[in-house]
Amino acid sequence: MVVKEPAEYPEPDKDEASYEVLLPEPKSDTSTLPPAPPPQKAMLSCPLPGQVRHLKWWLTKFFADRLDTFYIYAQLGNDERTEMQLKFEDSPNPSVFVTTP
Repeated sequence: MVVKEPAEYPEPDKDEASYEVLLPEPKSDTSTLPPAPPPQKAMLSCPLPGQVRHLKWWLTKFFADRLDTFYIYAQLGNDERTEMQLKFEDSPNPSVFVTTP
């Protein structure tokens, strides 16, 4: 059985030129925040009858007003579908796009 002893490294001399490289860079007081992330988006497909009703109930129960929900039904025309997709893309809030047969 081999037992390794922890490695010991000597502290660098403060007179060496490499000592400055090892020091962390000073942090500036003018920190900028990263840009806000885009809102969370999801697309769900409900191919079976009754799934939309259950999904609508579940989303309302657990997310209520904090979530924008968009439903696309087969009966909608092309212009209405396009308008709904654009509303979904432009929504500033977390959104769910539900497609149904």
